[in-house]
Amino acid sequence: MASVRAGALRLLERVSRPQTNSGSRVVVLLYHVIHPAYAYASATPTQFADHLAWLREHCDVVPLRDIPAHAAHPGSRPAVAITFDDGFATDYEYALPELARHRLPATFFVTTGLVEQETEAVDRFARLLSAPRDQIKGLSWAQVGELRGAGMEIGAHTVTHPNLAILDRPTAAVELGHAKEQLEQHLGEEVTSFAYPFGKPKHNVTKETVELTRRAGFDMAVTVNFRGVRPTDPPLRIPRFSVVGDSVDTLQAKVEGRMDLLGMWQERAPRWLSHAVSPGHSHRSEGSPVG
Repeated sequence: MASVRAGALRLLERVSRPQTNSGSRVVVLLYHVIHPAYAYASATPTQFADHLAWLREHCDVVPLRDIPAHAAHPGSRPAVAITFDDGFATDYEYALPELARHRLPATFFVTTGLVEQETEAVDRFARLLSAPRDQIKGLSWAQVGELRGAGMEIGAHTVTHPNLAILDRPTAAVELGHAKEQLEQHLGEEVTSFAYPFGKPKHNVTKETVELTRRAGFDMAVTVNFRGVRPTDPPLRIPRFSVVGDSVDTLQAKVEGRMDLLGMWQERAPRWLSHAVSPGHSHRSEGSPVG
């Protein structure tokens, strides 16, 4: 299976071509952990600073909320939104200072069980990241509030970060609804943005999970799908590129459209094969949907 994945990725990257008009591009980037030493980090603080410098120079970095409008009416430069999943304390320690220094907005999708240091959430992240439990430290509620006070959007990412597609409907509804309620209680405002855990089409994001998300009261949700945003993308299925140790050149390739064929593969390939060659992600996916 590993050889199938590696070979398919090499083929897809080789045949990908840049967009003829990168100014029309609309892209959402996904980071997880910014840290100078953790093996599972999306970027080191230095790499993240380099990413932000390039993005500020070459793109219009916009709030996630504005992405559908930019997709409908693209400008002369690529429009890029920055997002973070999970809600690790490193978001506050390393990501926020760089975002503030570059005066750029971002959206942070928070796993509320990680903030509460609930055993189920901590154990799941430790297993998914192959990391010791003492590295699994969530934001505090005070830090979540400070992120919001700094102008960042806060969205929900469930309570314990399960694969919603393999849960029964009542359990999935609780994961969605309780996370929303917790965030709203602590922030004192409505929370209507959501990130699907793991986020891969067909494996973690299905028609049923999208419908449950809508019923929970979310009006925007993001996936992990390696392509730019199209005007026809539903607001509850916004694609994102995950960032995993990217050089600036790799980041540029994602923004310019040279890796969009990977996203088309994720959407169109048979489920078993799309899973085998899905692009790198900070979390190994849990299970597959039944049926």
